Parts: sequence; structure tokens; C-alpha cells
Amino acid sequence: MIDKLKRILGKKNSLSTPTPVSIDDYLEEIEEIPITPVEEEKTIIKVCSIEDEKDAVNAVVMAEAGYIVIAKTPNLEKEIDEEFIEIIKKMRNEALKFGGNLIILGEEHLLITPKNVVIEKLIKEKKEESNIRKENKEKTEEKEQSNE
Repeated sequence: MIDKLKRILGKKNSLSTPTPVSIDDYLEEIEEIPITPVEEEKTIIKVCSIEDEKDAVNAVVMAEAGYIVIAKTPNLEKEIDEEFIEIIKKMRNEALKFGGNLIILGEEHLLITPKNVVIEKLIKEKKEESNIRKENKEKTEEKEQSNE
């Protein structure tokens, strides 16, 4: 077997260099591959009002179906009663059951999300706190350098 490979590989004259091909000839031979555009998945946001328990159930069902729901409510600071608070608690519990979330947006809106949406709160540092942290870090670094 090794002898056969040596004979095949040992023949240097049997391999010939290919003739050069011009770029135009090469491009004519290339077949274009049809490209189908990938359609992006769209996120749908449903907007509704919640005035009673039926509206609340509908909003939660829409979120469970995969929609992001923005629901207008009575003024949460002034106009709600204990019954409406219980409705909101039920909505939050139902959303958590299917992996979604419910948060309050301002005084008159709720945001109900499906399980594939993550809500992250951005925290901005106050300038004073940031400056104090920098100063403390610099002092710590100076102490470490002086101890070395």
C-alpha cells in the first residue's frame, strides 16, 4: 500500500499547473445563489384600558399569548379603591404564573410582559455619589502604593 502511494505521489511530471483564467471568465462561470431575505420577527404591543376584572383578564391573556400589553388604568395614586388593588394583585400573580411580569408605569399605566421579555431598570448614579466613590478609590490606591 505504501509503495503504491509513493509511486502515485512520486510522479512529479503527472501533475500540471492549471492555466490562468481571467477574472471575466471566472465571473461568468459563477452561479449566483438566490438570497431570500430573512424576515425579522415583529414584536406586537397591545394597548388597552382596564376598568374592571374582565378587562384585566383580557390583558393578562394577551400577555400570555406573547404580546406586550400597555394598559391604561384609573389614576393609581388617587382614584383606585381596594377592589381595584385586588384586581392588580391578581393580574401580577397570573403574569408571574406564566413567567411574565407586571409593572406600574407612572400613575395611570401598567406594563404586562410575556415570558420572553425581560425588564431591566437602569440606575443612574448621582454625580456627588460618583465623585465620592472616585475619591475613595483614589485614596485607597494611594494607601496601597504607600504600603508597598
